[in-house]
Amino acid sequence: MDSIEIGLLVFFFGLAVGSFLNVIIFRHNTGEKVIAGRSRCFACGKTLRWHELIPVLSFCIQKGRCRDCRSKISWQYPAVEILTGLLFLFFYLKWRIAYSLPAGEAGAGQDLIILLWWFSIAALLVLLTVYDLKHKILPDRFNYAFLALSFFNIFNDFAALTFLLSLGPAFFLFLLWFISRGRWMGLGDAKLMAAGGIFLGHIQSLVALVLSFWIGAAVGIFLLFLNPNIKLKSEIPFGPFLALGIILAFFFSPYG
Repeated sequence: MDSIEIGLLVFFFGLAVGSFLNVIIFRHNTGEKVIAGRSRCFACGKTLRWHELIPVLSFCIQKGRCRDCRSKISWQYPAVEILTGLLFLFFYLKWRIAYSLPAGEAGAGQDLIILLWWFSIAALLVLLTVYDLKHKILPDRFNYAFLALSFFNIFNDFAALTFLLSLGPAFFLFLLWFISRGRWMGLGDAKLMAAGGIFLGHIQSLVALVLSFWIGAAVGIFLLFLNPNIKLKSEIPFGPFLALGIILAFFFSPYG
């Protein structure tokens, strides 16, 4: 297989994972089991057939509507699938460069584990971002899963001092939450940054935090320019900016 074929396979794999992430996002805290139960239309309740579940393609063929009741299908479905597919592709390309792999050549077993680890991190960041945008909360279940995965980095020559320093940005967000009693920052943001800090290391975690604030400020100013009546505290969750900062710091660092 050449590099283009592998890249396409990784992208399609990301699309499939993104489809599963949508199931988690829609079913979390609803009482429904994520694994059990087939997908259905939320408007008419009809069980979806296999050809209605093909990531992105089914949405396009059906023109964003249910085949039976013609109700609109949320744009979240293709957006999350495409975002996850692109992230998986970019993570794969960085992995191949980081480990100096020839085009189309698979890595050693240990290197492949690292790639799967990166894919898991990417999936969780998408999950946290979209859920926070929809519900303005970062569930502990997702944050703790990210935190558990981030500890894999400790086995990569992660000194005790480096570990403590990597938690510095998270401690800063915790102070903002504590001092403001949750008005400026949510505790979930500090938990997300703690996981991101351990994943990135002390230097890049600081870069991620700074980028998050810069991007958040730019988006906030843009939204205020469009609509001065928008209340930033209630309208804009900070988790997506943290996730974006973590991803940018990861890609533009000499990681691996």
